[in-house]
Amino acid sequence: MLLMLGAIMTCSSYLMFVYNPLQLIIKKVATLAPGSIFLNLWSEPPYNVFIDAYIFNVTNPEEFLQKKEKLKVNQMGPYVYQEILLNKNATFNDNGTMTFQPRRYLRFRRDLSIGDPEEDRVMSPNIPLLGITASLQKSSGFTNWMVASISKMTGAQSFINLTVSEYLWGYDDRLVTLANKAIPSWINFDRFGILDRLMALDNATNIVTLNLHPELGLASPMLREDERSAVYHIHRWNGSPGLKHWGYVETDDNQTTPKNNSRCNMVEGAFEGTIFPPNLKENSTVKLYRRAFCRPVPFVYKNRSFSKDGFEGITFEVDKLFLARPEENPENSCYCVDGECLPKGLGSLAPCYYDIPIAISQPHFLNSDPLLLEQIEGMQPNESEHDSSFILHPELGIPLEADLRIQINLNVGQTKQNSRTEPFNGMVLPLFWLRLRVGEIPSFVYTLITLLFYVLPVIQEILKYLLGLGGLALMSGTALFLLFFSRDEPNGRLSFRGHYSPIPVIPMNSPYFQPEIRILK
Repeated sequence: MLLMLGAIMTCSSYLMFVYNPLQLIIKKVATLAPGSIFLNLWSEPPYNVFIDAYIFNVTNPEEFLQKKEKLKVNQMGPYVYQEILLNKNATFNDNGTMTFQPRRYLRFRRDLSIGDPEEDRVMSPNIPLLGITASLQKSSGFTNWMVASISKMTGAQSFINLTVSEYLWGYDDRLVTLANKAIPSWINFDRFGILDRLMALDNATNIVTLNLHPELGLASPMLREDERSAVYHIHRWNGSPGLKHWGYVETDDNQTTPKNNSRCNMVEGAFEGTIFPPNLKENSTVKLYRRAFCRPVPFVYKNRSFSKDGFEGITFEVDKLFLARPEENPENSCYCVDGECLPKGLGSLAPCYYDIPIAISQPHFLNSDPLLLEQIEGMQPNESEHDSSFILHPELGIPLEADLRIQINLNVGQTKQNSRTEPFNGMVLPLFWLRLRVGEIPSFVYTLITLLFYVLPVIQEILKYLLGLGGLALMSGTALFLLFFSRDEPNGRLSFRGHYSPIPVIPMNSPYFQPEIRILK
């Protein structure tokens, strides 16, 4: 029995050296599968995700309208909202994919905010007036004249004074109400709030399909090899691998891919932001997609670093060319609306937001065309405060830290026949910017990482050697025992084999003990 136990211990040690059972455990834990720990973690992420809203407040509206001064703004905020994400109705499909519906909810956090949004007020350009008028630049003169007449009749002003809550979540605007009643297929809301519109798109009925088994070969050939082999990438968004509002054309399996379809208007291969592939390579580029941003946002590998909780991770930062013109970044070619490309640092969101010329940028026009900064006073771009990055755990592929920042602007262009919008012609107006950040790592995630990557590896190393040495010792001891001892059959007692004595005994009558007698003469 001792010999068998020793053999089992030695074999176990050998198998631990060869197969590394801890990696098998990690692979089992870090897999989206029915009933898995990861599925429960992903379905209701325990992370504290916060959205900090910073609003640009106009300080000189009268002087600007009188063309005495450039537009001046100062930054108000943060007004902090906690985002609660639920991934509902997860269904595992036979083709190796999983389908689900994400839902997001925001809850105001007064304890983390600079003020009360119900009381604090902001002076803002009249976004509905400017947005609707700017969207009609290519319409007839009569249409523009009609809108100008209606805006005058409704008493619309160039600037409006609102509470922060009204600005973000909605207020009654007569122009919006008329547009909603006249053209509900275009303006499908009767109150306007800028953050409300972003969240409305994010929380529309979105059905997302993730590729859990890329080895089955479902990925599009337009993806790079590393993108096709990446687990958890988006396979379909609302049934499509591409973004129709950027020109993607659906095809059947036996049809030739249309020339308009490209990597630019693909959503397949991007990630929805809560889970990433494990063991990403150092030259990797990952794309994040939220429907509110209208397009995937690329992040490139930066370095290996440590999170504020002390865990080693991989840092990704937003690609500096993510909002570059197609001359610098050919993958941005499909984002030029009607053949017109925005200046460097701006990305159009118009196809996602009622064709109103909304544009994204980095906060304070970081990494943008210098002309954008010259139009407005008060913009202070700073890379440490306005850039975006996140840290992933290398083996689990879950976020350790995240700091994503995006700014929403209104690209006014050249409005027509409206004296209330004419002073803004040619300007890109910064409206507000959002910082999406992840708070401290949840205690469950902290414990899981500590156990899997700091405690169990030490225990495994100790066990490997203890089992190996202990097993060899047991087998050697058992072999020696069987070699030198036997059991007496009559009495059942153990006895030593042979007559070996560790101390030699010499009889006294031995000739060696006979004294030598000498006769002295």
